[in-house]
Amino acid sequence: MARFVAAAALLLVPSWALAAAGPAGSLVTVLLSLVLILGGFVAVAWLVRRYLPGVGTHGAVKVVGTTAVGARERVVVVEVDDTWLLLGVGGGNVRLLHTRPKPGSAREGAQ
Repeated sequence: MARFVAAAALLLVPSWALAAAGPAGSLVTVLLSLVLILGGFVAVAWLVRRYLPGVGTHGAVKVVGTTAVGARERVVVVEVDDTWLLLGVGGGNVRLLHTRPKPGSAREGAQ
């Protein structure tokens, strides 16, 4: 605990960090600075996702499911509004295979 308090003091007063004797003092200073910077990044990311509207949401297009049908080919079900699109993806192109209303949307509208 005493080392943690001493290391925090080294971070708060830069002149003490420069005057620290030996490599142990500078190593502690570098490690605590790294933890402080990385913790700041995590805190800012959390605050942005928590308090800025629209960040972290899926938007208008949502991937419902995907299945590989070959080495580089996939079949993907994508939801746009209340419509599901069955797409064939592979070889550098995307093709629409089928469309249908979202399952359950008719039941929700009837209630």
